[in-house]
Amino acid sequence: MHNNLITDLMDLPDLVATDLIKTEEYLVFVADYKIDHVKCPVCGKKAEKIHDRKTQMIQDTSLRDKKTV
Repeated sequence: MHNNLITDLMDLPDLVATDLIKTEEYLVFVADYKIDHVKCPVCGKKAEKIHDRKTQMIQDTSLRDKKTV
């Protein structure tokens, strides 16, 4: 998969595409962060521990008559 092309088209530069799921109605691009650490939302330093990561669904414009997520 052209990981950079997909995330560039969807304007998600901090992510890398890992999978593509095709259904009758949807094209679902699965992505993950390029980096394996996060910044503390309070001080901005590298967080030593990640409590959780939430899955987010972001809908984009349709592609080939299918909804893109």
